[in-house]
Amino acid sequence: MDEYEAALEESRQGLTVDPAIAPLFSVGCEDRLFARWMLRYNAHGVHMTHDVERWIAGAGERCAELGMDRLGKALKAHSRAEAGHDRMMVDDTKAIANWWEERFGGPVDADALLAQPPLASAGFYGKLHDQVIAGPVPFAQLAIEYEIERLSITIGPILQANCRRIFGPDTSCYSFLAEHVELDAGHTAFNQRQLDGILTESPEHLGTMVETGRAALASYAAFMAECMGLAQGDLEAERVGA
Repeated sequence: MDEYEAALEESRQGLTVDPAIAPLFSVGCEDRLFARWMLRYNAHGVHMTHDVERWIAGAGERCAELGMDRLGKALKAHSRAEAGHDRMMVDDTKAIANWWEERFGGPVDADALLAQPPLASAGFYGKLHDQVIAGPVPFAQLAIEYEIERLSITIGPILQANCRRIFGPDTSCYSFLAEHVELDAGHTAFNQRQLDGILTESPEHLGTMVETGRAALASYAAFMAECMGLAQGDLEAERVGA
């Protein structure tokens, strides 16, 4: 596990300093840009979250097929904790749209944003899960979940601080983020324990786990960056139309 953690450190650090999304982690991030990014993050994030329960349960079923009954049962039980989280992102999208209209004026069509097809990065993220689950090492799903849920306890509090600064203490505009900052410490610990167990028993899978964890972080960073580009485009369109 120590080797895994060391191998992922560069990718983890790379996400936080990625110039495409680094402004999000600054207390000086411009209010309008951060709010527009949160709007896009939640609207398009629905496609990143609504299959999470299925992915984890599917990994559990595949593990059971391989004779890994204990891990299979643990994953299927863990999957239930992810049910319905996409609905929180829908609610946050609508709340941010209302907040924007009240604060800055100008209509924001939340339903139109939510009706848009998945972003390219979200499509890649979904394919990563499906390929891992269907592949010969379905328990590599643990590396995906570990890296993504770990973000909630590393960059999550930084993003939440900007949410509080901009939207205020009422979490109605960032309920998804607030809940995951609070709960994902436990989820991260679960994934770490399971991952540690796999690597202790089968160290030959270290390379696959590292590769999968890196791919998960790369796809999530790409999603955040794609949302940033759209947010910047939204602000530019407003400026031109003003």
